[in-house]
Formats: sequence, C-alpha cells, structure tokens
Amino acid sequence: MRGLIVECEDDKEFVIVDTRSDQHGRLRLYHGEPAGTLAVGMTVDFELKVSGAGNTYAKLTSVIERNQTPFSTEDRARWYEWGEDAEADFVEKIVPQLGLDIRKNPEKERCSWAIDLFDYTNNRPADLKVQNTPFFTVVKYRYCGKRCDPAYSVTLNRKDFENYQANHPDCFIYFWVHWTQREYRGITVPELYGVWQAELSKLGERIQRGEAPLHAYQNRQTDDHNARDSYVFSLLDEDVFERLL
Repeated sequence: MRGLIVECEDDKEFVIVDTRSDQHGRLRLYHGEPAGTLAVGMTVDFELKVSGAGNTYAKLTSVIERNQTPFSTEDRARWYEWGEDAEADFVEKIVPQLGLDIRKNPEKERCSWAIDLFDYTNNRPADLKVQNTPFFTVVKYRYCGKRCDPAYSVTLNRKDFENYQANHPDCFIYFWVHWTQREYRGITVPELYGVWQAELSKLGERIQRGEAPLHAYQNRQTDDHNARDSYVFSLLDEDVFERLL
C-alpha cells in the first residue's frame, strides 16, 4: 500500500502514516531508518502487519520519489487550502486582465461543495484549475492521435468531470497554467504562463470519442480520499481551448 506521513518525531522508531483507506485510517509505520530520513509529507510504500496483540501496523518498504510541488499531491486537505488561496488570487488579480466578470459563486456561502465560481459575463457556473507542475511523463499517451507534449498538457480529475457533468453541464473550466518546475529526470519544458477557457461539453466530446487519455495515479489505487485518475488534454487543441491570457 501507499500512504502519506502525517506525524514524525526523530526520537521514535515509528512515524504516523495516513493510509487514505477508510478501513485502516492512520497507522504506526515502523521503518528502521536513521533519524531525519523521513519527514511529514513524504509518500511511502508499506506492508500491513498484525502484532501479537492483534493490532494492525505498517512496515516501510520504500520511500516514493516525487516531483517538486508546494506539498505532496496526496495531501488533499492542504491542496484544497492552497486552491482556495489561488482562487482568490485569480479573481482579484487575473480576472480583471481577462475582460470578464467572474466572481466567487454565491452558492458557496450556504453550500461548501458548490462549484467555486460564477461567470457573470457568460451567465454560467465556472471552476478554476491551477496547474503548476507539468505532467513530464505524459509522452506515453496520445491525444487526438498525437503524442502528448508535457509542455502543453493539462489534466482534469475524472471525479470532478463527472460531478460537473451531473450538476453543471453548461459550466466553463478555466485553466491557469504557470510551470514553476521545468525539469524532471532529464525532461525539460519551456516556460509557460497563461489562462485558457474550455467548455465542459467540448471536453466531454473528446472524452466520449476516446481522444482524451485517462491516466491512473499509481499512488492512489487504494486511496479512498483522493481522485484516482485524470483525463489528459492538450492546450494546443483550439477546438476545445481558447487562450485568454
């Protein structure tokens, strides 16, 4: 299994790992590593064990190497907090440059899970997707028959897409892209900064035709909390994406 270290003290022989499994929750992870090797936020592989007293615990098998991000992509709560800050920055600093009237969705005041934004210019709900880390290994996939380019590929969680489709089929998705990491294991991408607009219905057409690949996250296949897979799209697809900035 894979999980996220959430508590770590150097003077103890174990750390606390969030298994992201509703069945197991948080467990002690015994590791045998030198003090200072493990830290909060690391993603780890482990085996489940049962003690002589019948208690379940985890035993470390490996530490997962990750791309640079503000914090682990498996820490959903911290990403949501960061996303809320990014949303406020987008509305305050970026929207005025777009010539659009986009504001926080007033429905969120009474319903925290409502879609984040409302586009008053186009009179429809909207959501923001902030993308800072390229999908460096996306070249293994094809989009509309062409090999994916990590410099222009963006992702949309399947779980989010299905939620939008069920509750906001007419919504716009705004992709705010700024590559803050541009190299990973010898793969480099050029600098990219901008905002692209896409109608959910057009994204759905690519999915329905099998032209947008579905990527399963290796670290999340036993995860009950985070989205387990995402669709991949190309910002170069002018039939779907309109660049606004």
